[in-house]
Amino acid sequence: MKNKLFLFLSLTVLVSVLVGLTIGDPWGSKTQTTDNIINVNTPPHVSYGTVVYVDSLNGVNDTTALKERGYKPYYRGTGAQGTIATWYQGQIAVFNAYNGPSTGYVAANYSVVTGANNIDSWLVLPRVAGGLLATDSLIFYERSATGSIYPDSVRVMYSANDSIPEGSWTELGRFKTNTTTGWQRQAFKAAAASVNGRFAIRYCVVNGGPSGTNSDYIGIDAITIERSGSGPTATFYSSQWCAAATFPPVPSATYFQASAWLGDTLYVATPTTAGAGANTIIRYKLGGSWTTGVPMPGTKVGGTLTACNGKLYYVGGGTASILTPDAAVYEYTPSTGTWATKAPLPVALAGHGAGNWGDSVIFVVGGPYSGPTGNVYVYNVPTNTWRTSTAMPTGGARRTFAFGISGNQLFVGAGYSTAFMKTFFVGTIGSNASTITWVQKADVPIPPAWTGLSRPGGVAFMDRFYVIGGERGGPGGYRDSVNIWNITLQTWQTVIIGKPGGGMSNICNAPAARKVNDTVKVFIPGGYGLVGGVAGASTNFDVIGCGPTLTGIAPSIMTPETYSLSQNYPNPFNPVTKINFALPKSGLVTLKVYDVLGKEITTLVNEVKNVGAYTVDFNGSNLSSGVYFYKLSSGDFTSIKRMMLIK
Repeated sequence: MKNKLFLFLSLTVLVSVLVGLTIGDPWGSKTQTTDNIINVNTPPHVSYGTVVYVDSLNGVNDTTALKERGYKPYYRGTGAQGTIATWYQGQIAVFNAYNGPSTGYVAANYSVVTGANNIDSWLVLPRVAGGLLATDSLIFYERSATGSIYPDSVRVMYSANDSIPEGSWTELGRFKTNTTTGWQRQAFKAAAASVNGRFAIRYCVVNGGPSGTNSDYIGIDAITIERSGSGPTATFYSSQWCAAATFPPVPSATYFQASAWLGDTLYVATPTTAGAGANTIIRYKLGGSWTTGVPMPGTKVGGTLTACNGKLYYVGGGTASILTPDAAVYEYTPSTGTWATKAPLPVALAGHGAGNWGDSVIFVVGGPYSGPTGNVYVYNVPTNTWRTSTAMPTGGARRTFAFGISGNQLFVGAGYSTAFMKTFFVGTIGSNASTITWVQKADVPIPPAWTGLSRPGGVAFMDRFYVIGGERGGPGGYRDSVNIWNITLQTWQTVIIGKPGGGMSNICNAPAARKVNDTVKVFIPGGYGLVGGVAGASTNFDVIGCGPTLTGIAPSIMTPETYSLSQNYPNPFNPVTKINFALPKSGLVTLKVYDVLGKEITTLVNEVKNVGAYTVDFNGSNLSSGVYFYKLSSGDFTSIKRMMLIK
């Protein structure tokens, strides 16, 4: 044990005796503790992917043994090195290991430097055979002495090529070690793929050392590097809604709700029948019935519910209504059945979207309900901290929209700003979540008479992004259809019509998807629509997950109300662009391209087409830069639009 009177080593041993204190074991903690002498309530080490490297640290963990296993321990603190090794064997006198033998972990403490110097102790992990991928994550457990008043901190680093601290490293994140609940899991995703990639755990404390105020003792245990790859796969994406009442109705009518699957249980945060804030949680177990869950700490409506790292996170939402946004964040731990309040959002939000990336980061996009923006906030789950990422480009600001995240892409479709919207953006996440590359894609396909969709549901799962229902801009009313974006092919796929419960709105964060056997199913509990001919909250529990699988890319099966020819996208283009048109009647259709002098360049369509909406690709790779025109003719309808090719 090291007592804080170490600050006064110039005092004689006699003084120490008089005050009843002695200088103890330099390998231990500044504050003697007897916590966790018997390992209790320690969660199992759950794998979140394919393990490509593992070190249980259950054996010898002194400097020599670590180096023999390929680690590179480095002292980089200020001043002369202290009395102990940079990293050493865990000490049972402070606390037991996460699992395995009591001393089976690697430790570091304040005596690695002298005086009040800064601690900077690096533990560079061994290289992995074959290198690291961008989908690889370093996962380990950490803690400090329970009740310690001397804050320890750790940074996690990644390098594509270097093995020494003076090389080129990217910081993946940082955290204060846990002093309240024992061992805590941390996870960090690699910054880039590299055959020479290495992670490093960096014990980094300002004003550390025996006479400093910001260091004590830390332990690291159960290190793995896990590869998530491309995630789960399925061969069957259902093309139909299941029949009404296939699944049990929601216990009470609700809208502006939020839901998420965790294991085999769907958790739903349900506002009142009038869409007012509530703290109610209901649960549906796959193949079973609804039960009541543990209430949230506060009343909420119009927030998001996201599963991440084995827990649930309710982010933002209104307190009384969606018009009264809040910044609170609640974390639910299923193993203990308890909610905890976490670091709040940087701003109060409601009507936004959120999704889990890499099982360690939650992206929050858009909102609030009044005065929406295109801002993006990032919550680091292991460190309980917030930061910003790249905001959406011009035209991206919105609220109550369809949102989803799959792989390293974010999907934002339709919604409302100053008017109903149908625009669609895809954001590609950078290596450490600090940057997003946004690209506007083809609009959500809706009939030409509609100005957009507000308050649709949205969810992305594996290779599909679903835009579900919504309030129709223009004709009004509620939509019973679903647009599906094929993530691999980067195009909109067949629309699914005929939601059993009828058209539905106010379900922005309600849909949740999962794979059941080999079929992707999308679950939509509750919502707002016509119930008995009167607009109001619903108890419907409708599911996309029956009928044959989706096949190919097909025209929309919605019936357009008028002829239309849309502006090509992108425009300007190089060399390929898409041209959309809609037909309210079957008949002969021609679509031709002309140069600026009126000379016909090519015929894209010349055949009889059925009623529907269509997309045609035009490739101008054999043409020179310049202005071109395309002309659609069908029956008495003719329309011409201008496009520009820039090479």
